[in-house]
Amino acid sequence: MDLKQLNTFVKVAELGSLSKASERLHIAQPALSRQIRMLEEELGTPLFMRHRRGMVINEAGKQLFGSANSVLKQVDDIRSDLTRHSDEIKGNVVVGVPPTVGDVLSSRIVNRFMSKYPMVRLRIVPAFTDHLLEWLQRGEIDIAIIYTNEKQKDLKTFPLIMEDLFLVGHRDAGLTSQKTVAFKDLVNMKLILPGPNHSLRQLIEREAAIAQIGLDVPVEADSLQTLKDLCRSGLGYTILPLAPIHEQVIAGELSIAPIVKPTLSRKLIVAQPLSRPSSNAVEKFAGELQMEVEEMVKSGVWGGRLLTR
Repeated sequence: MDLKQLNTFVKVAELGSLSKASERLHIAQPALSRQIRMLEEELGTPLFMRHRRGMVINEAGKQLFGSANSVLKQVDDIRSDLTRHSDEIKGNVVVGVPPTVGDVLSSRIVNRFMSKYPMVRLRIVPAFTDHLLEWLQRGEIDIAIIYTNEKQKDLKTFPLIMEDLFLVGHRDAGLTSQKTVAFKDLVNMKLILPGPNHSLRQLIEREAAIAQIGLDVPVEADSLQTLKDLCRSGLGYTILPLAPIHEQVIAGELSIAPIVKPTLSRKLIVAQPLSRPSSNAVEKFAGELQMEVEEMVKSGVWGGRLLTR
């Protein structure tokens, strides 16, 4: 078993296809198939269920997948440590982002960062905050943007932004950024919100409990795109930050209104694990991330107030 085989196995498992992995790794498909076969022979067990549409890891494959990712991450960390004092910024940076942040920020920060540090390989991983915290602790990601008001153990953090939330509706819903909507008035609206495990839904439900009102939520959707599409179709209202809907609001596809009494907001922080030192590439990424968010707030793309480090 060698690193090349593990890397091949991880890529095939992630993409579910030898042909896709071949394109991604720029290695001929027969060579990849041979590496997988040799790995299975060495371990004495199949790792994939093979079918006409591709390959799916079985139980043994799932067990190896976690271990292989951990080994490959440790190798990347060793490379980063050895180049820590080098003037040339290179290596790998794995970034975790919540879906509502990733959709609007990912392309901007990738363009900004890669234009300055082209030798770095970036990987953006979208997930909810609970998953991101777990992956940070296990060392599967290097840095993450998370929603939290609590102090995190074993993590180095710095505040990023206090993000305002808005009522979002169809373009003809009568909402305007110049006229506020009281939170208690949401009781008369059909709301389309994420499911109960989503931090945004939990925040809204806490405020509803404090206000002693019941919310009408006939449809739940965890996907940001689905929330926007359903509102655009006039099927109800949702509650979102400005950043991921800014383009649709400017284009006149959606309308928004600030929510007051109380104002709804969420705290975003940047977190890194304390258990291992950050590479130069990760530190540079953290700096560029903060500058990009500052520009987005100042230009009105992201509604909220910046939090100082």
